[in-house]
Amino acid sequence: MESGLALGKGWGSGTVRREVEAARRQLSRFPRVVGKGELVVLDVGANVGKWTESLLEAEPKARVYAFEPSTEGFRELAKKFSTMSNVQIVKAAVGNVSGSATLWSDTPGSGLASLTRRKLDHFNIDFDVSEEVDVVTLDEWCEFNEVSPNLIKVDVEGHELDVLSGGVNTLKSVDVVQFEFGGCNIDTRTYFQDFWYFFNQLGFKLYRVAPRGVLEISKYRELDEAFRTTNFLAVSRRKS
Repeated sequence: MESGLALGKGWGSGTVRREVEAARRQLSRFPRVVGKGELVVLDVGANVGKWTESLLEAEPKARVYAFEPSTEGFRELAKKFSTMSNVQIVKAAVGNVSGSATLWSDTPGSGLASLTRRKLDHFNIDFDVSEEVDVVTLDEWCEFNEVSPNLIKVDVEGHELDVLSGGVNTLKSVDVVQFEFGGCNIDTRTYFQDFWYFFNQLGFKLYRVAPRGVLEISKYRELDEAFRTTNFLAVSRRKS
């Protein structure tokens, strides 16, 4: 029997290039219908832009909208992509309702930042840094800005399901969604089962990104509730 890591469970830290590669391979099933074969991407929870950097290395003509609510992260993104007209930085969190919220973290600009004040005492991490941030929904933002993405990446430390729930209409025309699941979902009390039923009802197949490729999750099992950083792909059944 293969180990959990071989199956992708917990194989989600420091794997950005492999994540992008896996997402692009799934995207190859779909025709590029925007503009002149242009790929339109939402990077939700961009932090300092490592995922977007990796994507643009492979897809230099892609149009990317990177959402980052923290002041420090936004500043870093603005500096990093200042000369790239095809990258737009949006200083906002994404959720299931628009408005404002408190962003919590251990340090300014931390990759652990979350809209939930996580309890990480067992790691000797204090979540005592906070700032008020704007929150938008995917559906409202995409409709207002007339953006129709092919690919959405979501890494928002436990609030991935909120992001997706606020983008049901947008997801109807999306080809691939990459999302993270792990320990932060303990703090937000969300389970892989929630994602399974959500995507199944919208007509997506689910895959786990693993060291030797992607593994289709054809049915939900309680064994899938592995709270270690793991990346998944939701691929539309629409054209695949």
